[in-house]
Amino acid sequence: MILILSKIYSNSINRDFSDIGRSNVISSNAMLASSHPIASSVGIEILKNGGNAVDAALAMNAVLCVAEPHMTGIGGDCFAMLSVDGGTKIKALNGSGKASENAFARNLRNRNVSVITPEMPDAITIPGAVAGWSLLHEEHGHMPWKEIFHPAIDYAKSGVLVHERVGLDWSKNTEKLSKDKDTFNVFLKNGKPFKATDNFINSNLSETFKTIAEEGSQGFYHGWVADDMINKLKSIGGSHTLNDFNNANAEWVSPISRHYRNIKIHECPPNGQGLVALIILAILEKFNPKQLSKADYTHLFCEAVKIGYYLRDQYLADPKYNRLSINNFLNAKMIDDCISKIDMGKAKLYDRTDFPDHPDTIYLTVRDKDGMTISFINSLFDAFGSGITAPKSGILFHCRGRAFNLIKDHPNELNPNKRPLHTIIPAMISENDKLIGSFGVMGGQYQAAGHAYVLSQMIDFGLNPQQALDFPRVFPNNNILDFENKFDKDVIDDLALRGHEINHPAPPIGGGQMILIDNDRDVLIGASDWRKDGLAIGY
Repeated sequence: MILILSKIYSNSINRDFSDIGRSNVISSNAMLASSHPIASSVGIEILKNGGNAVDAALAMNAVLCVAEPHMTGIGGDCFAMLSVDGGTKIKALNGSGKASENAFARNLRNRNVSVITPEMPDAITIPGAVAGWSLLHEEHGHMPWKEIFHPAIDYAKSGVLVHERVGLDWSKNTEKLSKDKDTFNVFLKNGKPFKATDNFINSNLSETFKTIAEEGSQGFYHGWVADDMINKLKSIGGSHTLNDFNNANAEWVSPISRHYRNIKIHECPPNGQGLVALIILAILEKFNPKQLSKADYTHLFCEAVKIGYYLRDQYLADPKYNRLSINNFLNAKMIDDCISKIDMGKAKLYDRTDFPDHPDTIYLTVRDKDGMTISFINSLFDAFGSGITAPKSGILFHCRGRAFNLIKDHPNELNPNKRPLHTIIPAMISENDKLIGSFGVMGGQYQAAGHAYVLSQMIDFGLNPQQALDFPRVFPNNNILDFENKFDKDVIDDLALRGHEINHPAPPIGGGQMILIDNDRDVLIGASDWRKDGLAIGY
């Protein structure tokens, strides 16, 4: 049995069931996990009714556009990693939208704009999600679109009961949801946020889903839905064109990868930040975490994260406009140079990033009975995205354009038809040429750090998937260490003495789902962490 799984099974057996926690979910046929129980239940029904992993993922995501409208939506972007046969020939899907053909950073600089804010029309890039869904379904789906979208159509029309974490997040966004009248009408209830147990309906979105179910992506990027979006964008001063929507596309790209110990990590390439996770892991690999104190390990991890994110902000962008070599960031000389910047006794401060802070997204993963495995993520960038809604279609726009830089000649400078630096990253892991896992860690820009952290907890310390996802988190957010309230206070005090600025307790950091695959025993292990309303389930 492979090293990582042997540790996992040992820890699963030895879990203290008198302590607060969740067991892993175990099955032999199929497995899935999402951030919402309704989405997970829909996915299982799709699988049991003859759908494959792609069908289930698309159905689950469509339902999440209704059940978690602050985190994801049809007006956002998506990325995916797909193993068609359960092997290591992994495909990566880039479903991130592009800036309008009229989008120029210089125009904003001429208006003395230095930061793109969520409500600005410039923050709204062309939604890429539906193009991504279409490409996935066209090449690898099995069920008709009408069957895939049927649950989302019904939930949008009749409503979905708001769950507890969703209600908490909703309560924090009343002001944002009040600024646009169409958003106010859909996403507030008598001017107040929807709360847990309320029934949320988006009947116009139901009609949009019906159109897509009948016409595919053409029904989104052409026709009445596209007209509705363009008219709304023009009404707020946007320069988006019908041509922008007609030419929207997703594409298959080659994953990037690197070994950590004996485990191979597969990530999406830039314009995503998966490379950052690999950089952090490459730094950690030069050390033996088990020989470090918890304080030393936490300090090392935080310093590695700071370096990775500094490199991200300096260099990562749409590769069509920034042809960097991935190896330049992962070769031994570069990693040694990164390590040389780490002082184990003192925190190092880096230039404050101008990348916008943003909290969260949705992530889901599915493995079907034939081994097809998908790692999938869809996002609006900010909570409730831009806060701007197209009235007839019920589409809430994301604000991914906020991720562009406005500095002249910066690799990530806003320019026409360009994809912005992206934070949402699905991932997979393999060993000895066998796929052994599919996972994602939600949390906005935390995700790259989260990938490295969860994998290190499993590979270095032998935690099982549920334990690793649940483990108290830390995130160096612009040189300030955000610590969740369950983090060891002695460690926090130690790091404060090393010069770290501390934020404790921070709100829960992200979420996460995982499927681990034991190929030798045909066993699937699913996990969904406690920070969301999520559920892993198999059969």
